[in-house]
Amino acid sequence: MYLRPNEETNLSLPDVNYKRLRRLANLLIDPTTQEDWEKEPSLTDLTTDYLTEGAQAWFPHYSYHSDGRYILYAGEVVQNPPDTPPVDIASFQSWGDFAADKNSLYYEGERTDDNGGKNRVDVKTLHQVEYHLPWKPAFLGLVLRDANFLYVNGHRLADPDSYTLLTQKSWDQRGNFSSAFNPCVAVPFGPWDTLSRTRTAIMINGEQLDADPGTFTIVRWMPGSLLSWRDKNGQHRKVLNQGNLDRDKALQCAVFNLQEHHVSWRKGPDCQQEELPGLDPEQFHPISDTVAQYQDKLYVIRKTESGERTLDIVTLDSPKLVINKRFNAGKHHGYLLTREEGWQGNSGLQVFDSAGPLILFDNHIPSEREAHLDDGSYRRQWFARDDQYVYDFDGIQLWRYRTANPQAVRVKWQEDHSGYGYWVNYKTGHLDGKITDDGEFIPTQRDEATK
Repeated sequence: MYLRPNEETNLSLPDVNYKRLRRLANLLIDPTTQEDWEKEPSLTDLTTDYLTEGAQAWFPHYSYHSDGRYILYAGEVVQNPPDTPPVDIASFQSWGDFAADKNSLYYEGERTDDNGGKNRVDVKTLHQVEYHLPWKPAFLGLVLRDANFLYVNGHRLADPDSYTLLTQKSWDQRGNFSSAFNPCVAVPFGPWDTLSRTRTAIMINGEQLDADPGTFTIVRWMPGSLLSWRDKNGQHRKVLNQGNLDRDKALQCAVFNLQEHHVSWRKGPDCQQEELPGLDPEQFHPISDTVAQYQDKLYVIRKTESGERTLDIVTLDSPKLVINKRFNAGKHHGYLLTREEGWQGNSGLQVFDSAGPLILFDNHIPSEREAHLDDGSYRRQWFARDDQYVYDFDGIQLWRYRTANPQAVRVKWQEDHSGYGYWVNYKTGHLDGKITDDGEFIPTQRDEATK
């Protein structure tokens, strides 16, 4: 009996000889490295399958096991399709979720490619490819390479030296400032789709597309569901997961509903939707529960005094401005994403005029997670100035103070320790100066040598 982690249903495996069952060694673990070796459990330990759980997602960790007659992964016997060679137990080896025998390649217990002849995996040179910022390895899947090929989620790719990561999209498409935010979980959270390429191929999650790399452009990408693209041979469409696509088509209660060919918003009760004509859903980006951006416009849902929902369209004063922070500076306006509804008819958006160009103090703009690391909803951490005023925004309320010398305004940063249960250090700031009773900010005077 295999007990599935975090599930009520268990799998019966009557043909498996549990007395001979062993975990296959993970060959990504280097036995010559003491630290890695200490992390490697005994091959007789059959309790290595587990889940990493977050507030809004869970990620499984499985190992390959064998009793000499069968290979098991995630509690199921690994079996190849009828028109392919059977699993070869004697030559079966694993590298994390990737595995190979003398005839086949596998990923997460499923056959992904042939393995033989000149294309056989070179186990002596096979190793995991490491990536650094801005790419997050946990979102990339398993990327390996040997002397001749690249292996992305079990798929073999030629020309490994030209492999490039293009972009990633999370299946979570509600926007970075959704009210469902939880500081324990990175937002947006996975699973993720990864688009990559070599000199001769385009891949989605390691699977090669029938696409020309030189003329490839995305038409519509619904993460986890659908990818449409255009190249020199016309427009193409690949369903990534039919079940997810059917779910997306049935999901009609989202605040902003992005389908394959249209965009709509939830106008009324019972998930009543109204289509927004003429919009390309690939360029429409939800930001929060009530705000979305489309090119140089913001679509803002407000509530009237009678409780009805209405949609306002706000044109940004800077066509290239991307609303990606809580405090955003245009040419002559500030655009604030407020945590609590209450500004301008319960919209979650506040727009204000600035006296000249608005300049953010960009030396440290807190992330959404940093802004929650305190006993309150936010710390007052967003700062800006223009030709007459200095601004202080805490995610809920904006303070504005006159100042005679805006260029002299500075922010002092200090490191604090979270008292909200996260036990991490983070930066917080405050304006360096004093505020008079009549609302004027006087910067601290500095010597020329210390400026």
